[in-house]
Amino acid sequence: MSGKKQVTIVTGASKGIGRSIALKLANEGHTLSVFGRNENELKSLVEEINKLGNESIYFSGDVLDKKFVNKSVEETLKKFGQVDNLINNAGMGIFKKFIDSELEEFQRQVDTNVYGIYNFTKAVLQNMIDRKTGTIINIASLAGKNAFIGGTMYSATKHAVLGFTKSLMLEVREYNIKVSVVCPGSVETDFNSGSHKDPERIGKILTPNDIADAVSLIINLPISANLSELDLRPTKPK
Repeated sequence: MSGKKQVTIVTGASKGIGRSIALKLANEGHTLSVFGRNENELKSLVEEINKLGNESIYFSGDVLDKKFVNKSVEETLKKFGQVDNLINNAGMGIFKKFIDSELEEFQRQVDTNVYGIYNFTKAVLQNMIDRKTGTIINIASLAGKNAFIGGTMYSATKHAVLGFTKSLMLEVREYNIKVSVVCPGSVETDFNSGSHKDPERIGKILTPNDIADAVSLIINLPISANLSELDLRPTKPK
């Protein structure tokens, strides 16, 4: 969007993929509104963004808290006037065989991975519809397409993200709003149970910067094109 900086919301921005996405877009000139649970990490991120000469604001809280989400998005709109892009990145996973699982563990994943996306999308969508422009990118996972032992609960939530994204895309494209889903394989973050510390896996799994590049690609496509689904795999799989 020429002539005015894009305003972008990134959830789960305290570290890992979300932080990389925020910094990538800040380097491209975006104004950022970042969300996460770790206030100290968010403060550090905002300081880093501000050093790049861009405006930014942070909100620390729970994506499941509808009042927090709505109030924070309202403050973002009041401060910056619009939301051009929403990156729903916040997510969590508990990996164990179904027989060993607890309903509360499943609920925690549904809350963050599905309801969190609902809350943020609901909060920004009317502004995008009114302006007849916007991009919503949901970070899912190849686990939403591929079965694996220990993934019963997590995979179910990512299947939900895929279904949500594809249906929403059909509902809002008449308003010139793009909706996309990015499905990465294993990524080198704390989320992956310390696998990023294994030197044997470096270069064999994706990095947070890879996901950030994919998000940037989608946002920077011509206004007439929507990359609705992007699978991301490493070039040297294990």
